[in-house]
Amino acid sequence: MTNHVDLARWQARLDELRARRLYADLFAELAGVRMPEPFAPAAEPPAIGWGRLAGTYRRQGVVITVTECRMRYEFVDGMKDLSPPLDMALAPVTETVFAASGAGPSFSEDHMPVVFSTLAGGTRCVYVGMRATPEVTA
Repeated sequence: MTNHVDLARWQARLDELRARRLYADLFAELAGVRMPEPFAPAAEPPAIGWGRLAGTYRRQGVVITVTECRMRYEFVDGMKDLSPPLDMALAPVTETVFAASGAGPSFSEDHMPVVFSTLAGGTRCVYVGMRATPEVTA
């Protein structure tokens, strides 16, 4: 059963890559539009001060733990049985934008943007999948 599931995932990924290439070719030929490259880590990543980013971030049903170069995305409370925790590597794109990898089929791309920010009131937060998660203060 596992081999069949793995094969189905690989086939879906191959179909996605073929479709992306087909769309890129069509847009270029018919509209003169070039599709952007997939989101990825910076070729020359900046030096990162992890102390200001590391910590625990929480919103309803989700806890995100950030350590140096790593992020753990975990469903909690009533959502805890949705998925096992996702452990991901964080590769810098800028000082506040990172490319997360390692979550397997949970992401539709090879890397997912993870963005750190500070809200107007001074609360630090992390955006994963366009969802803001504020930092938990001790």
